[in-house]
Amino acid sequence: MIFLQLSQQLQSLKNLLASLKDEEYIHTIEHLGNASIGGHTRHIIELLQCAISGYHTGVVDYVNRYRNMQLEIDKSFAQTVIQQMDEDFRLPNKQLTMLVEEMELSTDDAVTTTYFREVVYNTEHTIHHLALIKVALIEMKLAIVDASFGMAYSTIRFKATINS
Repeated sequence: MIFLQLSQQLQSLKNLLASLKDEEYIHTIEHLGNASIGGHTRHIIELLQCAISGYHTGVVDYVNRYRNMQLEIDKSFAQTVIQQMDEDFRLPNKQLTMLVEEMELSTDDAVTTTYFREVVYNTEHTIHHLALIKVALIEMKLAIVDASFGMAYSTIRFKATINS
């Protein structure tokens, strides 16, 4: 089930990108700190890449991740990477170490996690950024996603109970 939810979110993002013009993908949105849909897409991709890479190395490092600016400006490239990740992230669970920003009062710079926990995190993280992308779409007056785009599954279920 956890793979299905993330895959559905990635599919929503792929569908959106397919319907955007290149100039819409890179258009900056003042109310989002001058970020673009491309910037949010890049961020989604890079964090999931960190989890997948961390699976193979044993260490998830979101802090020192590589930032590939091509993902932010090249919609076709981002679509290709999303498609590949959607095929690659389904892996068995295992324990991992996650690097964290060093805290002033702590000497620990790593915590124990699991791959499935990081998949859940990436699902919620993706939903959050899809919600921000929806703000961009509203500002650009592009009514090209449905009402549940960027909405948590628990919220969708809750709304269904109060509307029935």
